[in-house]
Amino acid sequence: MLPKNERLRRAKDFALLSQKGRVVYSPFYALRIRASQEPTKVGFVTSAKVFKTAVARNRGKRRMRDILRLLKAEWPTKMDILFILKLEVLKADFSELQAMVRRSFEKIPEAMSKPPTPRKLKARKKSSVVYKNES
Repeated sequence: MLPKNERLRRAKDFALLSQKGRVVYSPFYALRIRASQEPTKVGFVTSAKVFKTAVARNRGKRRMRDILRLLKAEWPTKMDILFILKLEVLKADFSELQAMVRRSFEKIPEAMSKPPTPRKLKARKKSSVVYKNES
């Protein structure tokens, strides 16, 4: 397990990554990244629509956490990173998955140089982090 100071834990961080983060795509996951003032933090999203059982969702997150633990020295600095896992993450070889994470980390500078892709805001409440006034 990753230490608390290396995990994304606040809903605000997940919402900001979802709305304003840059994306790096992979066959096994979509990687959302955003610059941060704090040390690098990592989060995982496993959809119940994609992973039908909690066992599968947890297995996918465990595999990714283990890979990230092994690649700790290669993490980008001062970034928030969110892995949105796909079902293929369970079927992939561990070494193949590790190589794909390395490749994704190499693509981060290119993704950060591009403007974020505009996304439709889903917030309905004014108290939400990503609420945008329509006026």
